[in-house]
Amino acid sequence: MASITVRFYSIYCLYLGIDRLSLEADDLGDALAQMEERFGSRLREQLQMRGIELDQKMQDFSLILLNGINIRNLGETKLREGSVLHIFPPSAGG
Repeated sequence: MASITVRFYSIYCLYLGIDRLSLEADDLGDALAQMEERFGSRLREQLQMRGIELDQKMQDFSLILLNGINIRNLGETKLREGSVLHIFPPSAGG
């Protein structure tokens, strides 16, 4: 099991009241499951209050990077001690 840092950005910091945390996980799937369990419903609720309707898991509506690489480009990945998971809110604009 690796000790990793999870960093939140932009409105996620406001919604969650934190900008980072540490957690223990074996692999990327385990880390994402822990994040969804702890924060997924709160993030969906906050986004819905602002008119953004979501029913997917957190990783489906957020940009998530593992050590600078988009997780959509990674398969099931073992985590290394000191890895950093960066979680960004969905982008919007016009």
